[in-house]
Amino acid sequence: MPYNIQGYCEEKQEVHIHNDLPQNTPQLEVHCASGDDDLGHRYPGIGTEFNWSFCPTFSTLYFCHFWWNGKDLRFDVFNNSDACVRNRGHGFIPYDTSDCHWQVKDDGFYIGYFNQNVGQVIYTKYLDW
Repeated sequence: MPYNIQGYCEEKQEVHIHNDLPQNTPQLEVHCASGDDDLGHRYPGIGTEFNWSFCPTFSTLYFCHFWWNGKDLRFDVFNNSDACVRNRGHGFIPYDTSDCHWQVKDDGFYIGYFNQNVGQVIYTKYLDW
């Protein structure tokens, strides 16, 4: 559990949404929220990201709704403080990962984590549009 006995946050979680859609395509729109924190609608430019951090509890859940090029999809981007999402990105995300990375591409959504050994975020396909 990321809280100590006094209730202070010991380790914040971060979620990163990376827009890696092709150049000269429609604008990506993203709306992310939890039960008590609405992050509003965001429009990250191609090649940029937006991110947020928070102190999770055992019940923290953030979802995002994505719209792009006539497509839309909604799913949980965080629901597990040990590995971003309960299925660990189909087993890809290591336990005790504190940064959850999502990459939006024209063929779907990729989940990733920062790999200390190679010094970069490593991704795997998670969902199709």
